[in-house]
Amino acid sequence: MPARIEFIPGKIHRLELENFKSYKGFQTIGPFFDFTAIIGPNGAGKSNLMDAISFVLGVRTGQLRGAQLKDLIYAFEDKDKEQKGRKAFVRLVYQLVDGTEIQFTRVISGAGGSEYRVNGRTVNWEEYNQKLKSIGVLIKARNFLVFQGDVESIAQKNPRELTALLEQISGSEEYKRQYEELEEEKAKAEEVTALAYQKRKTIAMELKQKKEQKEEAEKHLRLQEQLKSLKQEHYLWQLFTIENDIEKINEDLVDEEASRRKIVDELDNYEREAAIKKKERNKYSKEIANFERKISEKKSRLDKNQPEVLKLKEELSRISSKIRSSSKEIDKKKEEKRKHLVEVKKLQNDLQDITKQLDDLREKGQDTGGKLQLAESQLEIYHQIKEEAGMKTAKLRDEKEVLDRQQNVDIEAHKNLEENIQQMQNRKEELESQEIQMQNRLKKLVDAVKKHKEELTKARKEHTDVKDKLSGLRLKHDMLKTKINDVENQLRELKADRHENERDSRLSQAVETLKRLFPGVHGRMTDLCRPTQKKYNLAVTVAMGRYMDAVVVEDEQTGKECIKVLYMLILLFIVTPF
Repeated sequence: MPARIEFIPGKIHRLELENFKSYKGFQTIGPFFDFTAIIGPNGAGKSNLMDAISFVLGVRTGQLRGAQLKDLIYAFEDKDKEQKGRKAFVRLVYQLVDGTEIQFTRVISGAGGSEYRVNGRTVNWEEYNQKLKSIGVLIKARNFLVFQGDVESIAQKNPRELTALLEQISGSEEYKRQYEELEEEKAKAEEVTALAYQKRKTIAMELKQKKEQKEEAEKHLRLQEQLKSLKQEHYLWQLFTIENDIEKINEDLVDEEASRRKIVDELDNYEREAAIKKKERNKYSKEIANFERKISEKKSRLDKNQPEVLKLKEELSRISSKIRSSSKEIDKKKEEKRKHLVEVKKLQNDLQDITKQLDDLREKGQDTGGKLQLAESQLEIYHQIKEEAGMKTAKLRDEKEVLDRQQNVDIEAHKNLEENIQQMQNRKEELESQEIQMQNRLKKLVDAVKKHKEELTKARKEHTDVKDKLSGLRLKHDMLKTKINDVENQLRELKADRHENERDSRLSQAVETLKRLFPGVHGRMTDLCRPTQKKYNLAVTVAMGRYMDAVVVEDEQTGKECIKVLYMLILLFIVTPF
């Protein structure tokens, strides 16, 4: 893992340039602050300032928009480029946190070469690069400047390219080759280790398997000898047991036959009773169907009347709502009428007062000789009061007539609504009475149906009990029959096993005889090709097929001699061919 580089923190303090690109003569740019922005029109030298920083920090000429170093020296005209001895340099003053300054200078000589200086001391490129690394500037990674298009380029990179960029910035790319070589060595070592472990594991498994096979073979030989003796005892015991079972089963068969005849008689009686119950059930079913039909008819009638009842209830609710709203409107009109009456009364009182004042004034006028002399201001007030009284009286009279007409209309509508409510109430009472009658009749029908259903359920239960009893007897009969069949099958299998054992025994004796007579006889195929593991027995049997009982001999002549002997044995003992 690469060693971690400790960087010395700081910042660029100022730049000193001489004859670099568009900067003629000696120029000082700075001081720079923690955040410094450089603005200006096109051609002002913003990009050249960026190129100056890149140049002094060791960026290659091709990335500074120049083919060679001489192209970076200031030249106003083409003839200036042809002058000999032209020089340029860029000096970057880097200020550390403690205020100490480090000067990095890169000079372009007249011959077109580069010179590097640190704090005025000429150094080679390696030392110059190491000094830049100490302040965190990695030239290959270009981690100190963000050029035009860098952000867009990074945004368009895929994950693999971003990983390569991060490795380049962090400096881990230098150790890539060493890492890959070590990784390859590690893979080889792991492969060798895994191979050795697998070989060791395989050897251990084979050793364990061979040991188990040896134990199994020894155990198989012991068990074979035990099996021969046990088979003989087992077959004798089976034959004895089978004879006893046959005698017992014959006795049971006689008893079962008598029981079966009795059960058949009972079954006939139960079937006759079931037929009678079935007739009764059909009768009840017809009665239930009639009752259900009557119930459905009553329900349909009730359903037909139900919409009319709902309609009347809705109409009653609507009329009641209209009556309540009309009552509220009437109360409101009455209140307005009362207020108008109070106002009219008040105006009438005012009119009486005014009339009384007029009468008083007339009397005074008569007392003064029939001539009423009023001042001009009093006369204007008089006419004004008279005009207002007339207007208010006419307006209140008109409103009173309108309210009277409206009141008469509301009273007439209220009477009509009350008559409609009374009719709806009578109709509602009539429908409720009909509904109660229908419900009583429906209740009686439901009770009758329930009673008939209970009787039918009872009859069905009795019928089910009879069927269950009959099924139990049939099941018992089938079980006994199955048991007899199983015993017969066992007897046939035992006879076949006994015959097979006798045949194997005779065949083994014949093979032993052939072995004694002829040295070239090896034995039966079934004895010679017996697997050490039992799981392969079936596979060997299928592979050998009809040759499983064949006898293996040394050569053809021995085989012919064995056939002659076997033919003689067949004639002598009269055995089944094998």
